[in-house]
Amino acid sequence: MIAFLKGIVENKNENTCLLDVNGVGYEVSMPTPDIQRLPGAGQPATIYTWHVQREDGQQLYGFLQASDRRLFKTLLGVANVGPKSALAVLSGMTQAQLEEAVAKQDIAAFSGIPGIGRKTAERLLLELKDKLEKVHAAPLLAAKMAERDALGEALEALLTLGYSSLQARAALQKVVDQELPPAAEDQDRVAEFVRRALKVL
Repeated sequence: MIAFLKGIVENKNENTCLLDVNGVGYEVSMPTPDIQRLPGAGQPATIYTWHVQREDGQQLYGFLQASDRRLFKTLLGVANVGPKSALAVLSGMTQAQLEEAVAKQDIAAFSGIPGIGRKTAERLLLELKDKLEKVHAAPLLAAKMAERDALGEALEALLTLGYSSLQARAALQKVVDQELPPAAEDQDRVAEFVRRALKVL
């Protein structure tokens, strides 16, 4: 499984990015909003990916936020929703808009999304309610269990830098929703938590 790619943007079009990772070019399909936020050619980028393999080929789907990749995987868990349909949903609405549509059971919210007909929209509304609750709970629980010590050390580091406890905790709360690249040692994870929290601050 390819969890993420870190490299240089070679080029991009409406829904595809070509990323140069140490001389290897990876073609990644992405939601339109992520393509628009992606840096231009020659700039570094990190893309969280989901690798789909089929008999007739394989494709990488990418996202700028790990939370969007989790949402993509959640959409794939809905009956008869494939990668292209899931990508279309994430191109047509934000995560907040999707959550609002599910909460209100608003079928009209899907009306402008290509490839999403009424039956598919009804299925999404029906099946996503419980799934969205689980996708939000899982990363927070994992962070508390697996990253508890690293988060504590990161909090202390931010306090030492002069940030208030409220500021530091709010920033770290946003960071725990992101998947960190693998780190060889715990101290590397602490540094990564601090780096990402500072970007939020």
